[in-house]
Amino acid sequence: MSFVNLRPPFFVRLCLCLALSCAPLAAVAQTAEEAFSRIRSSARTPDEAAIQKVFLKGYEAYAKRDGAALFSLFSEQSPYLPEFKLFLQQEFARNERVKIQSIRIIPVGYTQVEGDHATARVFIDIGALDADTGKPAEGFGEMEHTLRFIKEAGVWKVWQFVETAEELTRDLLAVATDEERARVLATKGEPFTGGLLNGLLNQAQALLEEKGNYEQAAVIYNVALHVAKQLNSPWGIGGATVGLGDVYSAQGDYLRAANNYQQIMKLAESLGSREGIAAVSVKMGNIHYQQGNYAQAMEYYQRSVKLYEELGSKVEIAYPLLSIGNAYFSLAEYAQALDYYQRSLKIYQQIYDKAGTAYLLNRIGDVYAAQGKHAEAIDNYQQSLKLHEALSNKAMAAYALNKIGDVRYAQGDYKEADALSTRAVELARINNSPEILWQSLTSAGRSSRALSQPERAGRAFSEAIAVIEQLRNRAVGPEQDRRLFFERRTAPYHALIDLLIAQNNFAEAFVYAERAKGRVLLDVLGRGRANIKGALTSDERTQEKRLNKTVVALNAQLKRETLRPQADTSRIAGIESQLRDARLEYDAFQTRIYAAHPELKIQRGEVEPLTLEGVAPLIPDTETALLEFTVTPEKVYLFVIAKSVETQINNHGGVEMKVYPLNVKLNELTNLTSKFRTRLAENTLNFRELARQLYDLLLRPAQAQINGKKILCIVPDGALWGLPFQALQPAENRYLLEDHALFYAPSLGVLRAMKARGTQSITALDTSQAAAPGASTIKIGARRLPTFRTLLAFGNPVLGKLVVAQARSLNRDGNLSALPEAEREVKSLTQFYNPAESKILTGGDAREETFKAEAGQYRVLHFATHGTFDDYNPMYSHLLLASTSADEDGFLEAREIINFNLKADLVVLSACQTARGRVGTGEGLIGMSWAFFVAGAPTTVDSQWKVDSASTTLLMANFHRLLAAQSASGTVRAGKAEALREAALKVLANPQYRHPFYWAGFVLVGDGN
Repeated sequence: MSFVNLRPPFFVRLCLCLALSCAPLAAVAQTAEEAFSRIRSSARTPDEAAIQKVFLKGYEAYAKRDGAALFSLFSEQSPYLPEFKLFLQQEFARNERVKIQSIRIIPVGYTQVEGDHATARVFIDIGALDADTGKPAEGFGEMEHTLRFIKEAGVWKVWQFVETAEELTRDLLAVATDEERARVLATKGEPFTGGLLNGLLNQAQALLEEKGNYEQAAVIYNVALHVAKQLNSPWGIGGATVGLGDVYSAQGDYLRAANNYQQIMKLAESLGSREGIAAVSVKMGNIHYQQGNYAQAMEYYQRSVKLYEELGSKVEIAYPLLSIGNAYFSLAEYAQALDYYQRSLKIYQQIYDKAGTAYLLNRIGDVYAAQGKHAEAIDNYQQSLKLHEALSNKAMAAYALNKIGDVRYAQGDYKEADALSTRAVELARINNSPEILWQSLTSAGRSSRALSQPERAGRAFSEAIAVIEQLRNRAVGPEQDRRLFFERRTAPYHALIDLLIAQNNFAEAFVYAERAKGRVLLDVLGRGRANIKGALTSDERTQEKRLNKTVVALNAQLKRETLRPQADTSRIAGIESQLRDARLEYDAFQTRIYAAHPELKIQRGEVEPLTLEGVAPLIPDTETALLEFTVTPEKVYLFVIAKSVETQINNHGGVEMKVYPLNVKLNELTNLTSKFRTRLAENTLNFRELARQLYDLLLRPAQAQINGKKILCIVPDGALWGLPFQALQPAENRYLLEDHALFYAPSLGVLRAMKARGTQSITALDTSQAAAPGASTIKIGARRLPTFRTLLAFGNPVLGKLVVAQARSLNRDGNLSALPEAEREVKSLTQFYNPAESKILTGGDAREETFKAEAGQYRVLHFATHGTFDDYNPMYSHLLLASTSADEDGFLEAREIINFNLKADLVVLSACQTARGRVGTGEGLIGMSWAFFVAGAPTTVDSQWKVDSASTTLLMANFHRLLAAQSASGTVRAGKAEALREAALKVLANPQYRHPFYWAGFVLVGDGN
């Protein structure tokens, strides 16, 4: 038995409902006698009149905080009286700074009297002020109660006090079909009131957040939505819609959740409701958080906190505070996470919110576990478990059990860990909690393996992966958002790879290594990109244009302020803050568009996983080897695949594979790779020892398979995306590039899809393009491509003071001087390509607007300009170009590139650090090259550091000359990777440029043949 709760029990219970309600309170506080005189006409009998007078006195006593008077109205024989006293004590304690301003009381229908027993339904509307702020207190408003009475010695006494919606919810959940629920609602729910609607929303949210029962919560939210529509209640419709979004989010259906939130965000914005915007902002932040976009999630959470602070919130602010803690925890900022968790916990404890308290104890336990403080972690988890079991919340109880199991595993108690994780799996499966389920399965698999039960471990890991694949198909947003999905979900893939390799099942281990890489790119290449422009309505197009113009305008404003003789740093900081907000709004708009248009969703998970047999077409001869790395938290593996010399035995399409566990830990590998790349980028001389050490660690074990191979395709993983393999030294004063041509790929599955897409492109051109008189062809590596235009090159654009100022404001250390060598570089390309089919743009002609208008018509794109990568948000990494249009800012950003439909077979980014970016676990390097891949280009040439202009000009001229020579001679074998190798070796041969700084900075990513 529970009583009405005048405060939100957890996670913004009433915020949205109250925020979107426009109905003011109609009556001021009144005595029971005054109120009775107003409603006397509804009483048909003396008993009814007496009963109404009792409940009116009760509400009057509540308004006066007179507990003794309230208790005097209760029957001393009532079994509910002790609970009511405890409830009232807690209610007065948490509302001690609240002043009741008004109570409106209306009996709902007639009071029913049967002998010495009676029942009354009462609608009340309470208005209250916070004594500290003078603003409306949180958690009050419209309610409906049911009171049961008993006549003792001729006097009516209260026997039971309950929220009407609580009993109605119990009755609705006791039946199985919608038809039966409709009958219950008609019999026991009508007439509908705003108080009943509020109560149903509270009950649904309690089922969701206290009990963790998603299916039942959905039932009651749908009933509440029906009632809200019958009452024509905008705030009720909004509350139910958001609640259903919460259910979808808890079930991992982020697309449907975002769609619901997007609807209510638009409503809140249209009403100018800051409370509503704050409430939905934190929920939109949760969508980004669940998909791994912590930066954008943090922006939403901070917006919510700011709005609640402006509104003087003391309760609702608790949820965004704990959400910020979650984001900090995921970023491994444990001190900040703990601070926000404790701030939020204090609020939930003050309002006696057991569900909120239990949740936060779990999260605080996570912090201690991450810090290795096992005793403190288990203490918090066990407190949380006890509370969640008392609340019957199976999902969060499963979470606590699994986390205790993880600590026991870390302590070496594998048997106890296995028992706890197994219990967690059972609860999560029963409750349909997919996020908790895959985590618990992964933990159970790990402990099973430690207990020498490999088959059981394999089943657990496989089921965890199956759950993740289902969740993956529900991810929402454009490609740049979905790329983050795997970052927190690769653990079961890596664990299964470890297990399969230990069992010598290398072929199956390779399949899972591939399944954990490059999945978003594989979706795009295999199934096509969503046509967002075509899906937008007229209003949405207008909004998209407005948001983009805001970003451009703020860029321009920031440029002007930066150029002032005496720059106002505070004003610049303010504009930069506005720019971040504008970017956030633009990104949020895109996510909302994908939620509102399900047709934009790419069907994922349908591309066949790459098997060892499927690799065969990627290896043209015995002189090519594929080297795929998998970096797990515990181990690093190298898969080496090449044509089998023994052609008599062909079990895997004529290829053979060997797997090498490498003797290096993750932290050591990360440190060595970073140190080596930094020494090359800074042109220091003390790099050789690291060059040999890294070769010995990563490639020496596979020396026998690598020997004699002319071409190596490298699939990096994790920190290895930052390693210039070409500069490793297999022997004294000899570089890997001297023996092998190298190219890189996000995964072999992506490489296969790139090749298939290129073939489809050629076929389409052959069948759809009639050759015009004088039209020619160009061969890039092995492919002859019918086309009308070949090369579009941009070099040394005139950036202007404004563009330079803005670029420097974003990259303070950048050298943005003119690039005369880059201009000579692109002009020299006319020697190798037919001038009639080429366009070379320099200075003021190298404009961003020209790229956007014409890039889709060329097969080769070349940029010799400044480039800047944004490690905070890689989709705002950019190439700097000239601009004369008010609609463009000269920043060709990655977020813009991915929206193009390019036909280019090759994109050369002869700019600084275009091979840099954010390395995402599972998806690989996210930056400029990734954006061009999404846009349709199968191959990019990128720089790994700030390259030297003169040596780059020499290298690029040789690269294009070699490509053109291959095309003219009809050489099919060499390809782009060999052309880049020979071009780099020519630079290396120059005594002035012997250091790898000059020739090793460029890598070819994608299809290198």
